[in-house]
Amino acid sequence: MFEAARVQTLWELVEYRARASRGAPMFFDGDGRSVTFDGVRDEALRVAAGLRELGIGAGSRVAWQLPSRIGTVLVSLALARLGAVQIPVIPLHREREVGFVLAGSAAEFVLVPGVWRG
Repeated sequence: MFEAARVQTLWELVEYRARASRGAPMFFDGDGRSVTFDGVRDEALRVAAGLRELGIGAGSRVAWQLPSRIGTVLVSLALARLGAVQIPVIPLHREREVGFVLAGSAAEFVLVPGVWRG
């Protein structure tokens, strides 16, 4: 049973579900990959550690423009774990729109894929 009174943040929900649904699949992708609830927590913690090494922490303003993939969810959960302010940018936006979002948001960090669709 979901204990809403105890869960106040997205990261607390991740922790709760990792304990409650250990080993149960949470995500599936088109390549046949699946990740369990506890696996998502563990992978998000690894991503958070890497982001922390880059200087991202509580209150950091982080814009991200990433494709709809499991990895993007992991980045978002990792940022939630760190307490960063997330500024998701729709992947369809191009230079003009992205520039507008970045200027208006005062993002300190921007995350984009190295290569995506060539």
